Amino acid sequence: MQLKSKARKKYIITALILIMLLILAGCANSSDSFIKNEVNPQIDVLGVKLLMDEKSALETVGSEGEKAMCVYGYEYDYSDKLINVGFNSDTKLVRRVCSKNPETSIYGIKPGMELSQAYEIISSNGFKKDSKYNFQKEKVILSIISMKGTNADGITIEINPDQK
Repeated sequence: MQLKSKARKKYIITALILIMLLILAGCANSSDSFIKNEVNPQIDVLGVKLLMDEKSALETVGSEGEKAMCVYGYEYDYSDKLINVGFNSDTKLVRRVCSKNPETSIYGIKPGMELSQAYEIISSNGFKKDSKYNFQKEKVILSIISMKGTNADGITIEINPDQK
């Protein structure tokens, strides 16, 4: 009788562990799904998307960028195209897209647009204000670059490196 009880406890513990792992895996997938289904369609920066692999991103941009290390991995700067693409050093996937190119947009915000109009777009897309120029939704940060506080001179979208 004692042996059956111990085996039963092991079975229950194993089942609980498997359930927890499935739940955690589902949470990770929902975040990636949010990025792929909601965020990426809103990024119009030379075809680069978040979570894109390095080789595909570099081919999509189509020119040689200057590679440099950065705090959360590495990046390629394309000064001729006024964009910058950051990568996670562990996964080699795009984690940040930044543009100062007025021919590009993120969530319809184009570099050069008035800040009030940019803020309206950000708010209407459900991003919550973290600071004057930073907004967050799930684990995605949308940031405005503004030199004089009147226009969005640039825009950045990135996966928050502090949220796994």
